[in-house]
Amino acid sequence: MRWLILIMVLALAGAVAKDGCHVRELYGIAYTVHDPTERHKQMSDWLTRNAAHCRSQDYVVMWNNLAMWAGTSDSTELRGKVIHGYKDALDREKK
Repeated sequence: MRWLILIMVLALAGAVAKDGCHVRELYGIAYTVHDPTERHKQMSDWLTRNAAHCRSQDYVVMWNNLAMWAGTSDSTELRGKVIHGYKDALDREKK
């Protein structure tokens, strides 16, 4: 019975924790979407949706791995979103 309650609490915590920057989701897009055009679109959408939740350290990880993760989908648009998000994150962290 205790295990069931523990599982339910953990599942609820996972269901509630939808806001935030989970870089593994961006990584997941990179390795599950094989069409470069669709991968670019999904990665761009992810960056737009999650920009306000990411920390500067998250953006450093994204920048350093974007060439490998995006592959042929890497673009100035994606790089620009990462740079812009990094600057915004630094501003938020200073406050």
